[in-house]
Amino acid sequence: MTRTAMRAAAAACLSALFAGCGSDTTGPSGLVVPPECRILDLVPGETAIFEGAAAVDCLEFPDFGAGAAYEMVVSSMSRRLGFHPMELRITPPDDLAGPDLARIPSSAAASSAPTAGLEAAWRAGQSAMDSRLRRLEKPILPQIRMTASSASGGLFDVPVVGQRLTYAFACVSDRDFPNAPDRVEGIVRHVSDRAVIVEDVQTAVTLSTEEYRQIGDVFDDVIYGTDVAYFGTPADIDGNGGRVVLLYTSGVNRLSDDYSESFIAGFTCPLDLGSAAGNRAEMFYLMVPDPEGEFTAAAGDGISKAQVRRITDNTVAHEFQHLINAQRGNGGAQDVWINEGLSHLAEEMVGHAVNGFEPGTALSGEQLLQSQARVDVFNKYYLNNWFNLSQYLQAPADTAALLNASDPLDFNTFRMRGASWSFLRYLLDRFDDGSTAEAARVRALIASSASDSRDAVEQVFGEPFETLAIQWSTMLVAAGREDVTPPAELQLASYRLRDVFESRIGLAVNPPAGGFPLVPIRQNLSRADTVDARLYTGTGLYLEIASTQAGSGTRIELVEPGTGATLAEAVEPRLQILRTR
Repeated sequence: MTRTAMRAAAAACLSALFAGCGSDTTGPSGLVVPPECRILDLVPGETAIFEGAAAVDCLEFPDFGAGAAYEMVVSSMSRRLGFHPMELRITPPDDLAGPDLARIPSSAAASSAPTAGLEAAWRAGQSAMDSRLRRLEKPILPQIRMTASSASGGLFDVPVVGQRLTYAFACVSDRDFPNAPDRVEGIVRHVSDRAVIVEDVQTAVTLSTEEYRQIGDVFDDVIYGTDVAYFGTPADIDGNGGRVVLLYTSGVNRLSDDYSESFIAGFTCPLDLGSAAGNRAEMFYLMVPDPEGEFTAAAGDGISKAQVRRITDNTVAHEFQHLINAQRGNGGAQDVWINEGLSHLAEEMVGHAVNGFEPGTALSGEQLLQSQARVDVFNKYYLNNWFNLSQYLQAPADTAALLNASDPLDFNTFRMRGASWSFLRYLLDRFDDGSTAEAARVRALIASSASDSRDAVEQVFGEPFETLAIQWSTMLVAAGREDVTPPAELQLASYRLRDVFESRIGLAVNPPAGGFPLVPIRQNLSRADTVDARLYTGTGLYLEIASTQAGSGTRIELVEPGTGATLAEAVEPRLQILRTR
């Protein structure tokens, strides 16, 4: 068969996906004939997706000149969560021994970073606590929903300032947290339209009456309305007129041995929403100022009033989503990865509400930081998400990004959280226009009774989950490029993605150099090579395949490592390729 005829047959295979294309055949003499490959005939800016059986067939690059370049993303969307062994083989017709292509260094960001530190200890402790609470919550979700649905909404029992209240500290065990209290006695310090703020009587350094009033105003005016619009209205199981209790207690501080190593800013306890062991109340537990480290084993290591003020609004915005989802959800958005992604979306949207931003407005790094007030808002509501996404982009192939309950190589799940927030932001940008439409879409996701999170996403967004996931993965390397304009499905409307990382934000979330953290593996089209493509379900391996000299006929295949055998169907491989030059 002539090369022209082979290309015609392969092109027909690409469009029709008929059986046998890409498989070895036996010729008249009994010799094995190399498979006819699908021809990857793309122009700059065009993209192609290969899914399932199509992803394991041989692909062939047609004639290419020096400087041709393609971005490739490999993923596995297997129903079996775990690592999946794969190998990418690159085979030119003649190995011209082209040079290895050097990694492209990240560009340095200019000026200074946002003022506040990253406080990685906060994220580490908070992430571990959230994971513990999701495990505790899962078996009692039916009872939580039953309790919420039976809330009478009748006569209000609204506490008054100065009243003493006692609460069980129910969501921690003596075995894991021996320093935690069994019960907390508190004094009501402020009552607003949506909040009852209670202070532990053991608090050594208290916030002032005015500071508690300000906290109540932020909750009433910004956090409550934003979270309710996006996630739904909480029940009122304690009959206090729809108010949420904010309990500032040293019990939260006592969960940490050393604030510099790990600490927990606050949480909502599922037992309070549907168990006799809890308080039958919509409430949050929040740390108190502890400048002398009185409540930890590490003497002198403290938490200031300013730190408490900065981190608790963010914590409440995050935890409020978990509370609403537990009471109002129907299961589709309860899987850990998407539940945490939604809570990180809550942080972002409260930040938007404070700044007056609308989704889909292509925010740059300097817009996010254009004044000291904006820097303060960024540090409070946005920094976590961009740090987490940076951690993912620095090592995507090592991460359980989507669909998983935890990241096997990162106990604190920073990377998984960054990926899940980014995936949700991408979906909302792609399918909705403005906060009203996307909030309705998020509420539909929480209300979905689909059997799992994949099905819930498909039900709400109307596209196969696996396709959306590979397109999101490719968007991360395609959006905001200056060398090519990718198709609409590979762009991000809310942020100028590369610009954000190349601004001062990049120095804060990807020190010390800053810059765009995703650096694909670079491979030469004219050099035979193999790439280890073992991947965890739901994440991606990024490659740039480029030419240093003209050529044609280079083939790529996804195969079993070592043997070159066809991948098992259960791996469910995906490939997306974008030509950039």
